[in-house]
Amino acid sequence: MQDPTQLYTRHDADAPVPAGLHLLVTLSGHLDAGHFGSQVRAALRDRLHHRTVASFDADLLHDYRARRPRIRFEKNRFTDLRMPRLDVELMEDLLGHPFLLLAGPEPDVQWERFVAAVLELVRAWDVADLTLVDAAPLPVPHTRRPGVTTYGTRSEAVEGLSTWSPEAEMLAGALQVLAVRAEQAGVGTAAFTVHVPHYVSEAAYPAAAVAGLEYAGAAMGLMLPTDELRDATREVEAELERQVAASEEIRTMIEGLEKNFDQNAEEQERSLLETAGGLPDGDQLASAVEAYLAERDSGTTPSGPAQGEDGPSPSTDGHH
Repeated sequence: MQDPTQLYTRHDADAPVPAGLHLLVTLSGHLDAGHFGSQVRAALRDRLHHRTVASFDADLLHDYRARRPRIRFEKNRFTDLRMPRLDVELMEDLLGHPFLLLAGPEPDVQWERFVAAVLELVRAWDVADLTLVDAAPLPVPHTRRPGVTTYGTRSEAVEGLSTWSPEAEMLAGALQVLAVRAEQAGVGTAAFTVHVPHYVSEAAYPAAAVAGLEYAGAAMGLMLPTDELRDATREVEAELERQVAASEEIRTMIEGLEKNFDQNAEEQERSLLETAGGLPDGDQLASAVEAYLAERDSGTTPSGPAQGEDGPSPSTDGHH
């Protein structure tokens, strides 16, 4: 493996990072259901004081042809080029308590080297532990509180919270590789995968981001901002209810998901993927709400994420 410390540049020479902080990590990758990562990062950066303390070299980690940067064309020139950024930021919660945030697009390559680099920073800053958050699409209804699957070595932070804990072989992401390597290195971890209704997983689903911030805040003992995301959640839920009320067929699908969800809550050993009559097909519901959610993602309503996942806002070091 090449030297992992060459993957990042530190910016903490003049203002060192305090020892013993929590590190919150969210990476948008193949399981970024409901635009989870971008919403969590935007909520924290928009409301909390922050400064960048380390930057990863995106040119070494990002596949630009697979995930192309966004750019704007205005009449006769290009503007607002949003290149991918993967940074560690020193933040203060709503009560002024400091913590670290690593957020951005999941690396496409060099995962082991990237994870080794993160753990080098953990050692250099004497980080207390890691809190990992992401989201996954599951056959769950939007009418119930988002469920969660937890894992990690910090049993006091994760035990008793999982609403679905399966035994399954699945595709790994960089976040899961980080969890495994951190445990091997003796670094404490608390991880939360929030469940997003599969029929809205391609659009911004702020309820999942609210849940993720609540779990992360509890694990780290911090007060994290969720007010704007809660407002956005009410807007999305109201629109979904209008769509459901307008179609008996869609209403039947949702009722099937609700019944299965409630049975699973009562019988934890039962899989969310199992139903007496088969899994209701969410395709028609997805089509019914697609236009509205597409409008939100295009920025025509105020409740969408503040930026595209691969293109953060221009300022990365300023205080807000």
